[in-house]
Amino acid sequence: MDGLNIYGPMRDIFVIGYGNSELDGYLVAAAATQDRIVEPDAEPEKGFFYRSDHFPLAKQGVPALYTGTGNDHVEHGEEWTRQKKDEWRAANYHKPSDEYSPDWDLTGAVDDLQVLFIVGYRLANESTFPNWREGTEFKAKRDAMMAGAE
Repeated sequence: MDGLNIYGPMRDIFVIGYGNSELDGYLVAAAATQDRIVEPDAEPEKGFFYRSDHFPLAKQGVPALYTGTGNDHVEHGEEWTRQKKDEWRAANYHKPSDEYSPDWDLTGAVDDLQVLFIVGYRLANESTFPNWREGTEFKAKRDAMMAGAE
């Protein structure tokens, strides 16, 4: 997890790199427990997947699930959410002010953390391991790792 939802409850949660690994299905099932949907990254051209903290693991074949704050706020909708995110990025992203604020609504963070807990709990109790989808650049490395080859 890189950051948490500071805007409140959302109807959705999004995945940066959606469609790359079987972990997406785990998230879809977990989000459904809250009647939420999973959306792909709306801005893949920004390359967040390739400049995230999980990328060194992905290059070694370890599937990653990089979620982000949803885009459809339960009370205020999509336009409000987009405006709030744009304002926050412009004022705070990777700046000294990029720290906790007491006016955040962390109820959405709690929802997201519960969904991610369900994913983690499922993974911890399975004897299988998720893989990358066919056609992803990381699948061959993962397959070799799981076969015990280098």
